[in-house]
Amino acid sequence: MGLFAIALSNAIMPPTSSQVYDMLHEYVGNIHLHTIHSDGHASHEEIAAIAQRAGLDFVMPTDHNIYVPGKDGWYGDTLLLVGEEIHDVHREPQANHFLVFNVGEELVQYAQHPQALIDAVNERDGLGFVAHPFEHSGAYSREPEINWVTWEVTGFTGLSIWNYMSEFKSYLHDAPTSVFAALFPQAVIRGPYPETLRKWDDLLSQRKMPVLCSSDAHASTYHMGPLSRVVLPYEYVFRTVNMHILAREAFNGTLGHDAALVYEALRRGCGFVAYDGIGQAKGFRFDASTSLGKATMGDELCMSGQVELTVSTPLPADIRLLRNGETVARARGRELRYVTDVPGPYRAEAYRQYWFRTRGWIFSNAVYLTRD
Repeated sequence: MGLFAIALSNAIMPPTSSQVYDMLHEYVGNIHLHTIHSDGHASHEEIAAIAQRAGLDFVMPTDHNIYVPGKDGWYGDTLLLVGEEIHDVHREPQANHFLVFNVGEELVQYAQHPQALIDAVNERDGLGFVAHPFEHSGAYSREPEINWVTWEVTGFTGLSIWNYMSEFKSYLHDAPTSVFAALFPQAVIRGPYPETLRKWDDLLSQRKMPVLCSSDAHASTYHMGPLSRVVLPYEYVFRTVNMHILAREAFNGTLGHDAALVYEALRRGCGFVAYDGIGQAKGFRFDASTSLGKATMGDELCMSGQVELTVSTPLPADIRLLRNGETVARARGRELRYVTDVPGPYRAEAYRQYWFRTRGWIFSNAVYLTRD
């Protein structure tokens, strides 16, 4: 099959022995944001209320170097789960910010040694994601570029491939561009940094590598003379780049049960990154099918002949299927199908036109095709 696959309006689903796949439950959340306990500007309770107004199913604050206990729980229709962004505050220049979830205690004492921090997270059955693998800062932002530099470490859960705040500050080159970006952030945000996607593909060639996205929301107020403005307020950001997970069971309102579903989906990579601000991505699916069964994002499927990969989007898009960082199929529309007998990690991307520019819309976690 050539690079451009067939765009179809309706999928033909092959037989499957996996009833679990058909019962997955999609939930949308915002990950990596800050509260008044570090450099944010709202309490956990206020953030949960804002997230509920934005229609989020879950929200995961991660304050700098402080774990805030006693805040996990359901707030109305939104589940709040507290994590932490850990980094060595004495390091110059700043680097190696790490998102930690589901450890239930403070681990900042390991901040100076990334491998020790990763090991401590794993010993507690937690999750740890590289917060911003690569960063760029416009000169006017007066913000440092906080990259991950210690790539020799092992054992971390995955990467944050798209950090909304990190991308935003890269466009703040001077006063005019900064004012424009503050007023119209939707005009500048485009997608993950290419070097981040390349690094992800490199890591995928070595092992499973789940990814998520980050808003890095702070809701800070900026001043220019007599003028002031809250830049990237929480409710705005909660309607932009979000994490969509596919849970094995439905939420039932019990904290322990529902938190476990979120953490399991993130650990497995059962979900996708989506820029909901340019088109609601709920309903996106990416799966691999054989006559014996089906696998979705985060799953491994042992090949016994040819496998059909299907990408379905809720809105028309430029859909791309990649293996090892190379585009192997492409379609315009709502669906792409591709038949292969080549093993490897496959992932999907979708792009849409918005504000006169092609922008990243959906970035799936990988499906892993293997042989015996």
